[in-house]
Amino acid sequence: MATFFKRIHDLRVDNDLKQKDIASILKVNVNTYPHWESGMYEIPIEMVDKLSKFYNCSIDYLTGLSKDRGVFINYFNSEEMFIRLKRLRKENNLSQFEIGSKLGFGQMNWCRYESGKVLIPFSKLYLVAKEFNISLDYLMGKTDDKNIKILTH
Repeated sequence: MATFFKRIHDLRVDNDLKQKDIASILKVNVNTYPHWESGMYEIPIEMVDKLSKFYNCSIDYLTGLSKDRGVFINYFNSEEMFIRLKRLRKENNLSQFEIGSKLGFGQMNWCRYESGKVLIPFSKLYLVAKEFNISLDYLMGKTDDKNIKILTH
């Protein structure tokens, strides 16, 4: 996810904004955003969605999964994400234990993520997207297109 941190930094700089400006836009403490931009703290999934809206680009673009800026007008939909995580597991014929082990989450955590009892951390959702070559925007319910546009390596 190193590209993610570089990309949100570059987008901020390209728009002549300071970190405190983005903190204000996101309505978070001025000391919080710099930690997200540096990768020191986990950025909440809702804030990633707000950044994509602000910069008018896809989550896949923000994270470096895609070179295509893409634009999705839909907002993050947690209920749809829970459904799509479960569907992804079933489409790959994996048990909760198998997918949890494959991704290093453990069965109990995966069960919580797909049942909606716990919101999956963004860094873990990114790992899911990478492992299964599936769009973060799709997983987050922002689009019905599963495909990542123009993968970067």
